Amino acid sequence: MPTAQLNEIEINYEVHGAGTPLLLTHGYTASLEMWREQVTGLSAKYQVVIYDMRGHGKTTAPSDMNQYSLARDYVADKLALMDHLGIERAYVGGLSMGGMIAQEFALQHPERVKALLLSYTGPGAGAGRDPTQRAMFEQMRNMMATMARTRGMGAIVDAMRNSPMAKAMVGAGTDAMPEPVRRHIEGMRTMSVGGYLGGAKAMQEWAGTLERLSAINVPTLVLVGENDNLLGPSKAIHDAIKGSRFVLLRNSGHGTNMWRPDPFLAETLAFLTDVDAGKPVEGEFVVP
Repeated sequence: MPTAQLNEIEINYEVHGAGTPLLLTHGYTASLEMWREQVTGLSAKYQVVIYDMRGHGKTTAPSDMNQYSLARDYVADKLALMDHLGIERAYVGGLSMGGMIAQEFALQHPERVKALLLSYTGPGAGAGRDPTQRAMFEQMRNMMATMARTRGMGAIVDAMRNSPMAKAMVGAGTDAMPEPVRRHIEGMRTMSVGGYLGGAKAMQEWAGTLERLSAINVPTLVLVGENDNLLGPSKAIHDAIKGSRFVLLRNSGHGTNMWRPDPFLAETLAFLTDVDAGKPVEGEFVVP
């Protein structure tokens, strides 16, 4: 895999296919492997760029927690990678935390974004989330941070596999998880504690985008699973971005592209095909 020395870290990335660039950012605690089920289908028509964001996968995890700012560092890494690859304008997408980065990127660098793809993500600050659910999420996040510091990442994985609270956050019991979801959770064992804590810090300190989303005027896809704890926040994004497309996938928890990779790919390609053709993308759809 190629790497690039950018912003004082080494970024691990892959480029697949040719055509209009499609730059995708994975979710918190994941890596570019999160996209593995979609790469072949997407790269048949587009130049797909996937990468490990800072603190994740094979990209550098800075030890200094001040180097984990979502609006500054994660956005700067995305921009630097585009510049490194000579990409002037791209379809820009992200999942979960990657979707937060994609939103912020589109607002800071609108001239570099041809269309925006946001999957199971939110605009920050708990927007659109039930207060009880939000409190549960904050409780779990604080518990996991303490566990990472004191017992390491293996304990985090074990908790996610066995804790009723953690199971609820991913949308189903452990026994119901498809293989890509299991693979993602087990992969967290190799993540650095610094990267884990830095990513959490970046999301906690992020001011969010809800009050600014109306400024986005490129075609936008908002896709989420019906059992995802970010369903409400995803709907809030759709409501804020005029003309956006909202797609709800049935029988899917957090990590829609891993829960139901085939319909995720089909809906993503349908959206991009409409963008390529200059067709309106606005609407709300439910995929059984």
